[in-house]
Amino acid sequence: MFWNIGVTRKNSNKLLLILAIMLSTMILPSIEIRSSLPRVRVDDVLIFGVFALNLVIGLIHRTPSEYDLGLTYHEEQARGMRAVTGVFLLLLGSMIVSNLFGLIFLKTPFGLRDAMEGVTLAKYYLAATLAVSLDLQEGEFSLLRNIFLVGFAFILLLSWGQFLNIANVNAWLTPFFARSHLDNLVNANPPRVLGTFDNPNVMGIFSVLTLTVFVSMFYFRDNERAKSLFLFAAVGLTIKLIFMTISRTALLGTAFVLVLLSLWALFKFRWKKDMLIKVGALLILTLLIFFTSPRGFTTRINEATNLETSTSAQGHLLRAGNAFGYIKESPILGWGTAKTTMTTLVDDEYALITRRYGVIGLAFYLWLFLRPLKAALWKARFYNFSSPDQGLRETKILLGIAYVAATGAVFIYNITAGIFYNLQLMTFFALFMGLIYRIEGEND
Repeated sequence: MFWNIGVTRKNSNKLLLILAIMLSTMILPSIEIRSSLPRVRVDDVLIFGVFALNLVIGLIHRTPSEYDLGLTYHEEQARGMRAVTGVFLLLLGSMIVSNLFGLIFLKTPFGLRDAMEGVTLAKYYLAATLAVSLDLQEGEFSLLRNIFLVGFAFILLLSWGQFLNIANVNAWLTPFFARSHLDNLVNANPPRVLGTFDNPNVMGIFSVLTLTVFVSMFYFRDNERAKSLFLFAAVGLTIKLIFMTISRTALLGTAFVLVLLSLWALFKFRWKKDMLIKVGALLILTLLIFFTSPRGFTTRINEATNLETSTSAQGHLLRAGNAFGYIKESPILGWGTAKTTMTTLVDDEYALITRRYGVIGLAFYLWLFLRPLKAALWKARFYNFSSPDQGLRETKILLGIAYVAATGAVFIYNITAGIFYNLQLMTFFALFMGLIYRIEGEND
């Protein structure tokens, strides 16, 4: 594997690179170098820079045993690599076929912006395979967990700072993240926090993804009282953060996650008293947060219930409307990427993908998320959480359970937005995918 050579030959260096990429996706916005050039993300530089450096080092210093540029690797990695490579190749192939079809038969132009679609896919592939290559032991997981908690703590502090405008933070720090949503969102009434992201809806769904991990650990792990209280508090703070974004899609995702994981835990543990107490406690906590929310919050939520008067819902339908017309004209292979002739502002990622790559492309796009979901479900299916002293093995299964809930939340989010074309969010999720593929490849 190309991550097993060069500067990432050692497992510790892989871990450091993953940590740097994870923190970049969590707390850093894209950076403008020149107004005439596209914005650059630090995680882009890290992923492509280290990958290129590895290839150069591999070519220069290769020996007969290393002639394959590190493609000889452990079977656990091999299984994960085969799975993730197959999924990404199917999606890439559908993109190529659709663009060729559009160029030849529909006379749709193909330009540099369209070619960047392949670069975006390559970034996600490299992020996922980097996570697959990591030998995740107790020490590595502890560092991953702790650094993630540090990053999330920063997001929480900044979000509360935005909500209350502590130390006038919205005048000097928030603009670093909110390039276009400062006045109509952060400084609105009610205010909508966006944390370290450029949109409250993205902040909302990221918080939902985080929630899946906290709730999974709270329900399925037999924690000490101190750890249970910490997880309970973490769940409450995360739910409150989601409410502070006033993202209705994220709220729907939150409801899905809590219902799914609560029912899963109740049936898995056969409605035992301890689990009933945990589920009841989270229900009361969620209702308490909901009913103590500001009046402006409930007004905005109620506004979405009437599609005829909801400006947000009408806006989403308007931006997605043209896509359905194009889909009807070319449903199988779509029109190709066509960024120069068709709008990229389609508030429904399923409609956007289908317009570009047809129903075939949509199927492979869905398989990108469903393939690791299948792996996560299979691992969790026969696992006995009542068995004592499971340790890291149990933790890996819990990550799989969290991925199941996270995938459902992402599918809900994609109805009115989209994860694939958000480089910050999808890169983080690609690392999550890679860990699931690696977990699948390990023998029980």
